[in-house]
Amino acid sequence: MAQVLITAKLLGIKTIITEHTHFGYSDVGCINLNKFCKWYLKDVDAAICVSHACKDNFTLRAKINPYHCFTIPNAVDTNKFSPNPSLRYPLNKINIVCISRLTMRKGVDFLIDIIPLVLQHVPNAHFIIGGDGEKVPILKELIKKYNIGDSVELLGGLQHDKVRYALCRGHIFLNTSLTESFCLSMLEAASCGLLVVSTDVGGIPEVLPPGLAYMAKPEAGALCE
Repeated sequence: MAQVLITAKLLGIKTIITEHTHFGYSDVGCINLNKFCKWYLKDVDAAICVSHACKDNFTLRAKINPYHCFTIPNAVDTNKFSPNPSLRYPLNKINIVCISRLTMRKGVDFLIDIIPLVLQHVPNAHFIIGGDGEKVPILKELIKKYNIGDSVELLGGLQHDKVRYALCRGHIFLNTSLTESFCLSMLEAASCGLLVVSTDVGGIPEVLPPGLAYMAKPEAGALCE
């Protein structure tokens, strides 16, 4: 991307960048990345961010004039993501769906703590987990340790056209992200008729109004409650 932006400037072409990430300021990787961003984004004509939190984060990291940065939230096609309660399965369960990359940044460690706590208090809960990543072996070990294979279903990586079917199986959508600029999957879940429970990090509180989503501090206990 840096090469494209620099080349465009040399050719006199105006440049606009879209930003949908949310990086920190403290660890070594983010410090180096932010310095690189300041170098190759210094001549960008405009930037579009997916949330106000993303805009604040981006303008601070990249040192871009905030008056050249605009917020345009993500959206979802409700013709492709619509409710269908007849797809809910298994029956007579409270189905909790979690679809994301199964990585540390997505808060899978919270999910690992939450699952046995919820099943202890709500025995008829059923977790439907879609996605792939480095935390899959730990989830499999959790299922084996607590012998909860009947209550935790790992779908693996999903093609995008299969996401709506997985969402419609649930009553609740759970998002445990540690950092997030927007979280489009929450919007897809709400469009499919699910109640959303999520961490209140980054731009997530901007995605859905109260009543469609419950926000919690990024702690296993708060999310479980």
